[in-house]
Amino acid sequence: MAALDDNFVHELKARVPIEDLAGRYTQLKRAGRNWVGLSPFTNEKTPSFNVLPEKGIFKCFSSGIAGDAISLVREKEKMEFVEAVEYIAKLYNIPVRYREGSPAAPVVNRTLRREIEEIHEYAAEFFHRTLMGESAEADAVRQYWVDARKFDLEVARAFRIGFSPVSGFDLNKLLIDKGFSVEGLAQCGLFYVNERDRNANRFRPRFRGRLMIPIRDAQNQIVAFTARQLPQTPEDDPTVKAKYVNSPESPVFHKSRLLFNLERAREAVDDDTPFLMVEGQLDAIRCWTLGFRAAVAPQGTSVTEEQLRLLRRYQPRVDILLDGDAAGQKAALRIVPLAFAAQIEPRFVSLPKGADPDSFLLEKGPDALKALCAGGVPIIPFAVGALTGDSTPSATERGVIIRTLADYLKSCESQVARAAYLEEAAELLGADPLAALADARRLWSRRALGPAATGASAAPQPDEPQNPERPGFVKKRLTEVEEGLLWIILLDARWAPLLAETIHHEWLDVSSPVGRILGRIFAEVEEGNWEGLQQVDALLETSEERSAFYDLQFREPPEDFDASLHARECVRLLLQQFIRRRRQVLTQAVAQVGQDAREVGRLLRERKELVNLAQTLPSLDHLHLEPENGSVVPS
Repeated sequence: MAALDDNFVHELKARVPIEDLAGRYTQLKRAGRNWVGLSPFTNEKTPSFNVLPEKGIFKCFSSGIAGDAISLVREKEKMEFVEAVEYIAKLYNIPVRYREGSPAAPVVNRTLRREIEEIHEYAAEFFHRTLMGESAEADAVRQYWVDARKFDLEVARAFRIGFSPVSGFDLNKLLIDKGFSVEGLAQCGLFYVNERDRNANRFRPRFRGRLMIPIRDAQNQIVAFTARQLPQTPEDDPTVKAKYVNSPESPVFHKSRLLFNLERAREAVDDDTPFLMVEGQLDAIRCWTLGFRAAVAPQGTSVTEEQLRLLRRYQPRVDILLDGDAAGQKAALRIVPLAFAAQIEPRFVSLPKGADPDSFLLEKGPDALKALCAGGVPIIPFAVGALTGDSTPSATERGVIIRTLADYLKSCESQVARAAYLEEAAELLGADPLAALADARRLWSRRALGPAATGASAAPQPDEPQNPERPGFVKKRLTEVEEGLLWIILLDARWAPLLAETIHHEWLDVSSPVGRILGRIFAEVEEGNWEGLQQVDALLETSEERSAFYDLQFREPPEDFDASLHARECVRLLLQQFIRRRRQVLTQAVAQVGQDAREVGRLLRERKELVNLAQTLPSLDHLHLEPENGSVVPS
């Protein structure tokens, strides 16, 4: 993935009116200085979607989603960060700047990525126009498409299927005349390039005499081609024996990260419609033409975890259509650990032996495929069945299967899901679920199990008694105290270094998203890297953290708000709650340490020090910002 220039993201958000961008997803109406509209994330009748142009942020109160322009696009388009930045820049015709040396460094006032995408658009039109043209070659290929493949020409138009002519350099001439750079033509994958001869007129066409299928990414950009062998494929072609040939990897095409037809399929999935994964592009096209609009296909390789995670952005449920032979079952078994890691919920659907989706649909029709999919096998029954085969496993073999499944499950993030999957597998195998889980835990590392396995999670803390002198924003929960500290930094970024000098990292509860954000801000201050709120975006690692951060920006202070009083009270409460939390941990440790007198003594001394600290809280009068000139002064 290309690395963006450090300042470009801030400039992009400053140049793009967030109310205009949000207006692409929902109709907005002005409400004072802000804008409101129906949520673009949920179905609602009362507007709960708010946009604050002055801060460049939005908040959807019905779904709880909040963020900036990039967050909005990421949520709606299901994109990664860099993809969303590039998407917004393209919408507003803003050239993207990348770090020097990045794979997508600027070329001739256009990013290389964008230039290659444009080259592919022209090439796809060239191939499609050739297929639909008046020539003996085109007539023969159209006949192949209609008679041999059983597709009509409307499908060819919908997918922009094309034909690459056998001879000639017409594509070179077209692209050179359009002004594309030699570098773009060399890296687009459409030509064989002699590095010693950079004359684009002599670049040899990679695809000759083949049916051309454009490959699009999830944002509908053509990033590559799959070329299908035809009777017209010349014998002197280096790849003449290959039935299918893909474009080589390029700055825009990584076959392990793409799925054919995803740009259409993502619009078809919903709670009742899972993805349907088939083997090849023409299989997916056949499914699409017969009503299976959520069909996708890998790019001629084994399924990858990245592809499954890509599906997870839109819908976790996937029906995986398999060849009915042993090889198909073996290939499907390789998907099982990837599915656990990607957190998808697959069902495995076996075709009759010797059938593929294309031939099965042509022979049996869509109702037969619907019936097969309805009988799809969930992941654990499929894995157990594939590992046991047709025989009844012995006790030793059951243990081996449990350990194999445990190895598959080690990449599954949810401990609850792990335990449930293993219990299901044990029941299918006739094994003791508790024993199966014990075996599995011996194979999983302590780190993979997380804090719950080590007993490190702290007990819930009692509510803080209500203090009538406490600022109105800070109420009961510890997280609200930390929210109060982050909130005051959002009101005035100069509070960050002052609070960082006062608050010890151990006082923060990093199990909360706000506590983690504060910890990172304070670390930036201590390392001399704090430049203000514009860098906080880079510190937000999860959607929960982003939502918490942007939610706080919607909170306005009351008219009589005293920031210094607020800061001092928050710090006092934070310290008190740390002391109480730490004393509970020490009390438990003393009870569990046993007969080690030296360790007991150390724990008791630390507990006494905490008691003394609670009785003599340090003065916090230095927590004061002078509003007149903005300088930090003692109170």
